[in-house]
Amino acid sequence: MSLYGHSNISHDALIRWCQSLSPENLSSVDIGGDTVELTDTHKAVLRKQIEAFAGVLGALKPEDDWRAVQGLLSPLFYNAFIRINDNAIRIGDYYECLVTPANVKTSKKIIKGFDYQSIGAVHIHNSDNKIVGTIGVKSDLIWSVFYDYFMHEGPDGSIKHAYSNHEEYMSLQLFDIEGLTIEELDTIVNELLLRVSVEHNLDFELVRLDPEYKSEGCDPVYNMQFNAVEYEKVPAFYLSTAFHSKDIRLSYLSYYQVLEYFFIRAQNYNFLEEYGALTSSPVNHSELRRVLQNYRVSISEVNSLKLVLKRSINISQLKDWLNEDASRLSKYCSVEKPGLDLSKPDQSIIARLADRIYSYRCAIAHAKGDADMFMAIPTIHDDDVSKEIELIRYIACEVLKRCSEL
Repeated sequence: MSLYGHSNISHDALIRWCQSLSPENLSSVDIGGDTVELTDTHKAVLRKQIEAFAGVLGALKPEDDWRAVQGLLSPLFYNAFIRINDNAIRIGDYYECLVTPANVKTSKKIIKGFDYQSIGAVHIHNSDNKIVGTIGVKSDLIWSVFYDYFMHEGPDGSIKHAYSNHEEYMSLQLFDIEGLTIEELDTIVNELLLRVSVEHNLDFELVRLDPEYKSEGCDPVYNMQFNAVEYEKVPAFYLSTAFHSKDIRLSYLSYYQVLEYFFIRAQNYNFLEEYGALTSSPVNHSELRRVLQNYRVSISEVNSLKLVLKRSINISQLKDWLNEDASRLSKYCSVEKPGLDLSKPDQSIIARLADRIYSYRCAIAHAKGDADMFMAIPTIHDDDVSKEIELIRYIACEVLKRCSEL
């Protein structure tokens, strides 16, 4: 059996998949990072391609190779129906996602050579010793779907490589997955990558393609003044880890650790501020009890987070930062989310910001709720976490700058 999975798609599964396609609910299609708004003409073209593809598939015999008629399909079709997100494809009973060695050790254990490279594989069997998946050379199909992320045309119409070592990108292919949901496939992929790390000491990471690959880039000279160390070492380490982590969830949690580092300090300062407002003599026991009760409330995690944000976030500057970019307003201030309401008082914005950050932290950590019974989002996708990174990064940087004490 060939391990080029898309050549082994079940004939019946492929027909069923094709029959399920429709462009009617599509408003746009992302091709290589560029959004194509679908017009009636686009939809008419897609309908004709579906009809033609379905007709040819119906005429093929089960043993025939469907790739012989793959030329009927356009990049618009690929990205509208076969592409799943920014790293995976699905067609019939076949699924494939892009992966790459996570370190030099793995690269040397799976890729041989320099100028000419030979890529090995990990074959995945079920209990009946049937191959149900493989990690190895990516298929021509996934290359065709994501082609526009790696190539672009120059001003003269010539084709330029936008990502020179795309040949080293590998993939994880899964077969016989027709009845599985995307969430179930994500779970299987994560489990397989973990198992291959444990059993073969091979570490792979998912590749998520970014349209910035096609950007020509720029070469300015940047200047920065440095007089002395200004950031505390431990939270600065957390921030650096967040910057360099390739896993979006670990990145978010590392940003959160910057905020978490200052919880006790914020609790103590808040207590001292309230205690200092008391009349020293004679002791007002009712007021002292109130201060102690407030301190007890303040040590819950979400309230500690609010104290840190209150001490470090300048709401006027936060509003300016959000208003600099329309996409930020859309992501973080949309009423549908619900998002940050910039018309509210500063204290309300801080409270909403803390709730938002804490809910994502809990969701990523798979928490059902902490001791204070804060309810977390049950499940969350990497794409949703990715949208939050810009905000948590801004907040973590502000907290580190304003709360560090040397």
